[in-house]
Amino acid sequence: MSESQSTRSDNKERKSLYAKVKEKIQKNRVETVQGVEIEHRVIPLWIKFLILIVLMIILFIVGTMIGYGILQNPFGVFNPETWQHIFELTGGNS
Repeated sequence: MSESQSTRSDNKERKSLYAKVKEKIQKNRVETVQGVEIEHRVIPLWIKFLILIVLMIILFIVGTMIGYGILQNPFGVFNPETWQHIFELTGGNS
């Protein structure tokens, strides 16, 4: 039983260390200006939007390659003739 008690005390020490680090990070992120707390973002908002747009483009390309790869060669999706044919089928030129 003494072993389980020592592991419990180790877990408490780990949690307290984690809590200390979390509290230190939180203090650096929160600033008080004229009595109002302002929380600073770790990653700026414009970088989040940029990452989102890049991921959307990558997933679009991968999705079209998977979808076209079921029928033909997946790299055929990059041929302009393929897209011309798709636009003709969907009525994009009218």
